[in-house]
Formats: sequence, structure tokens, C-alpha cells
Amino acid sequence: MNGAGRTGGVEGVAMFLGDGPAADGSPWRPLTPFSMEPPHLLTGVAATAPDDVWVVGQAQGGPLALHWDGGSWSMPPGPAPSAAFIGAGLEGVAACRAQADGSGTTVLAVGGAYDRLLGAEVPLIRHWNGLGWEDVTAPALPGAPDTARDYVLTGVAMVGPAEAWAVGHGFGARAPLVVLHWHDGRWQAAEGPSGVPQGKLLAVSGTSPQDVWAVGATGREGLIAHFDGASWRRIPAPATRSPLTDVTAVAPDDVWCAGGGSVLHWNGRKWSRVKAPVESANTVAAFSSTDVWVGGARGDLAHYDGRRWTWVPAPDHLRDTAVWRASTTTNAHPGEPTVWMVGSRRFDKAATPARKGITAQHGEP
Repeated sequence: MNGAGRTGGVEGVAMFLGDGPAADGSPWRPLTPFSMEPPHLLTGVAATAPDDVWVVGQAQGGPLALHWDGGSWSMPPGPAPSAAFIGAGLEGVAACRAQADGSGTTVLAVGGAYDRLLGAEVPLIRHWNGLGWEDVTAPALPGAPDTARDYVLTGVAMVGPAEAWAVGHGFGARAPLVVLHWHDGRWQAAEGPSGVPQGKLLAVSGTSPQDVWAVGATGREGLIAHFDGASWRRIPAPATRSPLTDVTAVAPDDVWCAGGGSVLHWNGRKWSRVKAPVESANTVAAFSSTDVWVGGARGDLAHYDGRRWTWVPAPDHLRDTAVWRASTTTNAHPGEPTVWMVGSRRFDKAATPARKGITAQHGEP
């Protein structure tokens, strides 16, 4: 914020898609704010049901992970970050419910920090054990020292009850792409797509262990890679002038990605550009090729019904102020939330947001 004597901040925001327009004309409903002093950011969201939603980000310079049970937020216990870490945060989260009753739910979160003792960036991996979060040792990259260092993780996706992929990037002149595979309870570094000596991967999504997509950037152009169950390879796509920051795989012939001014669609044979009324598209969520949502900067939202895009207003207090960073869908019953979106918004001193307790009951003022 500009202006003498004015101070502001950044806070994380979350919302879900309702049944119809509210009084402010938006079909989106903001979720109850969570109680903590800014600054805090939300950068990832995963949901297995309307009453089992996980969000991650950063708060007060440390990792943030919250859970929504359908009525209120809670902050499950987790390890304190190392005192040597600067700017520790979680960037992505993935969840998979093994049983219909909610038992056997697997939740994984990834991110990174700067370690003052090592003098290097380091990855963060956390697993939910049913009662709290646990730190998990990340693997060292091939050809690197035994310690996991010089890279961070930016996205994670479950492709089965006990299988996941995480992506990220390294630092320095080489700056390699980072791809990690979780299987049989163990994380291992995997070989990324050949012919891409440096770059970054920012998001990952898959429909099965044999159909996984990752997006990011090489130089200033978008990058798309695919894993077919045997190896990763770069997939040709229309050129973009900015990184691709999100991807959602609905089916082997229906995949969407977004970043900057670009929205792209995979039809099973090739990627093509789709023009959307969002200037800076950061995240995309889809149920099918006829039901797609895109979120971007300035609170921008748009929906695609298979024939045309429609610009959709955000809730009043999030218009022009929110930056949407991540989204997800759930197969909910009729009348229940089905799309979730998280990000952050800036506010000035005169508009400091009201807060309520993280464990407050749904419907309390």
C-alpha cells in the first residue's frame, strides 16, 4: 500500500462454490476466517469431501496447515520448523481417502525453506498420521550430496491411495527440474523429462500412476511434461510468455493448465490454447471439459461450460483484492460445496479483517 501513515497486510482467504448467487451476485461463498494475525498466505488446497478440506501456506514466516470439517477451521498439531529456517512454508497439499467412511485418509504437504546453517534452500515434506503432522526426510537429488538441499518443492498430487508425485526446482546455474516419487511409504528422486537442462516445475496432477502431468517453466516460457508409467517427457504445447502455474487432470483426454495470460487444454492428442476472460490465470479446477473454473489476480474468476466462458464475480470483499493461487474439486452430494479455491488478499489498516477462533462453531458471528 502507498501513502504516508498507512500500513497494510496480507491474509489468506478461502471460498467454496455454492448452489446459486448470493445477495452480492456471486455464487462463491467465503469460508469463515481463521484466527491469526497477518501476514499469512494460502497456496494449496486439497479435499476428499465437503467436510474434509486441507489448506496449506505460510504464517509468520513458518509453515501453515489448516483443516475444514464442514463447519469450522482447526489447526492440527505439527512439528515446529527448525530455528535455522527462514521463510519456511508449504506450497502444495494432496489428500486421498482410502475408505468411504474416511478411514485411511492420506494427506501429504510439501514446500521449502532457507536453511541458515547449510546456507542453502531445503525441501519440506510433511505427512498426516491421523493425529498430527510429521516431518519426513526428503531425498537428495542424483549427483548431489547425501543431504536434501538446493531445491524446494512446489506441488504434490496423489495418484493412488499409496502413491504420489511431488515437483519443484533447484537453484543456482544448473537449476534442475525436481521430480520425486512416493511409493511403498518411501520418497525417491526420479529422472525428469530429458532435453530440459534447467527450469522449474510448479504443479502436478494425475488420473492414475500411468497418467501424470506436471507444468512449470523453462526460461520465460511455459513447460508441460507427462509421465506414462515408465518415463517423463516434455510434451509440445502452444508457446506462453509466462510460467504455467497449475494443472488439473480430469481424464486421459481431458487435462487443463493455466498460468499468466494462458489457459491450455489437452484433448488426448494435443494441447491447444483456450481464450478465457481472466488476465492473469493462476489456477484451474475442472469436473469435465464442460465444467471448468479458472481463478487469477484481482479476484478474477471465470467458468467454462464447454461452449463459452463467463466472467463470474467474486464475493464483495474479495473483488479486486484477492489473488487466487490454488483450487480443487470434490464429488459432493447435490447442494454441497464442490469447488474450493484459496489465495491471499491485501488490506489496508482501515480495513483490518474481522476474525474469529479457528475452532469456532459454524454460524457464529
